[in-house]
Amino acid sequence: MTKTAGWTFKVDGTICKWQWSNGGPDITCLQPVRRPASTEYSSHVPVHAYSMTMKRVLPLESGLEFELALWLDRKSDIDCLVPQPFRINWSEGVHHIPDLLDRDLDGTVTIWDARPTERQDSEFLSRAASTETACKSVGWNYNVFDGLTRSESQNLRWVSGYRRAPEWIGAARNSMAQLLIDGGSIGDVLESDDQGGHMTAALWHLIWAGDVSIDFKRPWSKKTQIRWNGTSK
Repeated sequence: MTKTAGWTFKVDGTICKWQWSNGGPDITCLQPVRRPASTEYSSHVPVHAYSMTMKRVLPLESGLEFELALWLDRKSDIDCLVPQPFRINWSEGVHHIPDLLDRDLDGTVTIWDARPTERQDSEFLSRAASTETACKSVGWNYNVFDGLTRSESQNLRWVSGYRRAPEWIGAARNSMAQLLIDGGSIGDVLESDDQGGHMTAALWHLIWAGDVSIDFKRPWSKKTQIRWNGTSK
C-alpha cells in the first residue's frame, strides 16, 4: 500500500474531499461519513449511545465501539467525539473508515479503530498501519482499541447508568467530600445513606464524573476502597 492518501469528510452535511494544504477541518463540524447498517451477512450490530460530552446520540457500529465511546465519554479531558469521522483512500483503490475520533482539551486529535484481537487479521493490520501513517502526517494520533477487561467493562456500564446528575447532587457532593476526604469504602457510603438512597445514587454519579476515584479493573464490593478526588467533568 502506497503512502499517498485521499481524505473525505462530511462537514455540515456536505461530503467533501479535503485538501490539507488549507489546514485541517473544524472538528466540531464533522459528521459521520456513513450511517451504520446491518445485514444478514454483517458481523456487527449497530447501536446508538448518548454522549454526555456531545449532548447527543452517537451512531455506532458495534458493541465494542459502544464500549470505546463510553470509555472516552467519561474522560475529563475529552471535549469532542465523532463516529466514522472520515474515509481515507489510497491509490490502489483501498479505503478505510475509522470508528471514532476524539479531541482533547489541548486540541490533540486521536483516531480509533475498535477491533477485538482475534479479528485483527493481516488485512486489518495493513490498513491500520497505513491509517496510522496518514494520521501522523497531519499531526493526529491513531490507536486500536481491543476492549476493556471484564471487570472494567461491567463497572463502566454500571456507572454509565448514573451519568446524569440527580437534583440533590449539590448537598450529596458536599457530604461525600467530607465522608471520603481521608478515604473509605463503598460500604461506608451505603451505611451513611438514609432510606431514600440519595448518597448511594450520588456515589455512582460521582464515580462516573471523576469526583470519587476507584479501581475500575477489579470487581466492586462493599469493601472496595474509594477516595474523594475533587475533580469532575
